[in-house]
Amino acid sequence: MKKEKWRVWDDTPRYGDVFFERATGKMPEMESSKAIARRISKLACENDSILDVGCGGGHYLVSLDREMKTHFSYTGIDATEYYIERAKQAFKAAPEGGKRGATDFQVGDIFNINQSDNSFDIVLCANVLLHLPSVGVPLKELVRVTGKYLLVRTMVGAESFRIMHVLKPEKYEDNGEPEHFSYFNIYSESYIREYIGSLPGVKSVMIEKDTDFNPENIGAAEYIKAGKEVPVNVTRIVEGMQVNNYIIEPWCFILVEK
Repeated sequence: MKKEKWRVWDDTPRYGDVFFERATGKMPEMESSKAIARRISKLACENDSILDVGCGGGHYLVSLDREMKTHFSYTGIDATEYYIERAKQAFKAAPEGGKRGATDFQVGDIFNINQSDNSFDIVLCANVLLHLPSVGVPLKELVRVTGKYLLVRTMVGAESFRIMHVLKPEKYEDNGEPEHFSYFNIYSESYIREYIGSLPGVKSVMIEKDTDFNPENIGAAEYIKAGKEVPVNVTRIVEGMQVNNYIIEPWCFILVEK
């Protein structure tokens, strides 16, 4: 079967290597990772199970290990096999004295999550939905496997925009579609609220702008400190807003209660 053009991560292992370095402390935690862990720690009860969908190299687990006040188990799934391999290398054992118990990493697809209904107390999906061609099925799947709370971080604004980031080498088909691209989509708050609210078992949907970050920790500085080449598309702060290339990023947290 021909691979869908937007699934570019199998061809970009360097992202997995960056995730691995964040997971092993060679690069700092992302500000979004810290903010997510703080929110989950307030939601969690003793021995809750956490599912991280689109876990990358498991790098959010560093923040969870620090912030969690209750014992928990963790499962991370990602569609890119290389990312899962790096996650398993980074987290061979739970930290001594920590709250984390059973830990597992699996290859899995957000469009068809191989888990039973309501099987995890807390489900996390961070910085994933914007890169997908659609969010209807993924959101339905995320809600389906959630037992109590679903926490999503993605870009939500007043209007919806479908954005293609054309990647190198820059080539186009006769119909104008790029041959190599990733999505960078923004969805309207009204669409997100209406769609999630229509899904079975949903009690409430809360959407909150992500202002929970230190601007000094976002941008080129972390790469320079780590002796790494600064990516062309590194996020920067402009008048208090996160900006990637030419795109102002309206990052939000979506909290769904079942």
